[in-house]
Amino acid sequence: MILKLLRERSVVSVPQLVEMFSVSEATARRDIAALADEGKLRRVWGGAESLTPHHETHLAGLPFAMSLGIAAAQKSAIARAAAALIEDGDSIIINGGTTTYGLVEHLAERQLDILTNSLPIVTRLLASGHSRVTMPGGTLYREQNIVLSPYENDAIGHFCGHKLFTGCHGLNRFGLMETDPLLVQAQLKLLGRAEQVMVLADSRKLRQRSSMVVAGLERIHTFITDTGATEEELEPLRNAGIRVITVEAGADSVTVPLRRQTR
Repeated sequence: MILKLLRERSVVSVPQLVEMFSVSEATARRDIAALADEGKLRRVWGGAESLTPHHETHLAGLPFAMSLGIAAAQKSAIARAAAALIEDGDSIIINGGTTTYGLVEHLAERQLDILTNSLPIVTRLLASGHSRVTMPGGTLYREQNIVLSPYENDAIGHFCGHKLFTGCHGLNRFGLMETDPLLVQAQLKLLGRAEQVMVLADSRKLRQRSSMVVAGLERIHTFITDTGATEEELEPLRNAGIRVITVEAGADSVTVPLRRQTR
C-alpha cells in the first residue's frame, strides 16, 4: 500500500500513513526502512519518496478507491437514510466522497436537478438516471475522483441547491472539518449555494480532528451517522440545533429526533 501511494503522489509522510492505515509511527517507519533497504523507495525526512517522482497534483487524505471499502455497511445505511430526505423535483448538490457516492443507487428513478463535482457519481447517474446533472469546470484530482476549480466564475456560482449532501474528515463542537485547503475552498463554494446542509458521516468521523474548519455547527441542518456514535459525541450537535439521524448498519431502522430546535 505504501508503494501504491508513492506511485500516485510521489511523496508520503509518516503521519499520513499513520492516519490512513491506523498504524503506529514505529510501524510506518519500520516498513519504510524495509522497503528502502530493498531499493523500492527513497527514505526522506519524515517519510518516503518514489524513486521516479512526478508532479501530478494530489490532495491530502485517503484516496477514493481505498476509502470506499472502509465502514461500507455504515456508509450504505447512511446514504439510504439521506436519500429518503430528497423529494422529486428537488435541486440538490452532492459533494464528492465515498459516503455521498452511496446516494446514487437510490436516485435512479428520481427527477432531480443535481450539481456534483464527483466523477463516479456523474458516471452512475448517466448510466441509470433521469435527472439533469451539472458539473463544475476545473482540475481533475484522480485520487479523490473529484473536479475542483480555483476560479469563482464557474457553474457552481450559477446553481441554487435546496439541499447540499456532503461528507467530512471530522465533525465536533468546532464544526465541519477537512484536511486540505483546496477541499476547504471547494466546500465553502458549495455551502454558499445551498439552503440546507446535510452532513453524511459514519461515527468514526466524530473522533477525527483537523486544524481546518470549513463551517461552524450553526450552518449544519441535518447530521446522519450510524449507531456507533455515542450520546456524548452527539450532544454538542443536538445542542446546536442540528437534526441528528442515526442508522444501524445493515438494517432499515432509523432513529430520528421527535423535535429539533428552530433557528
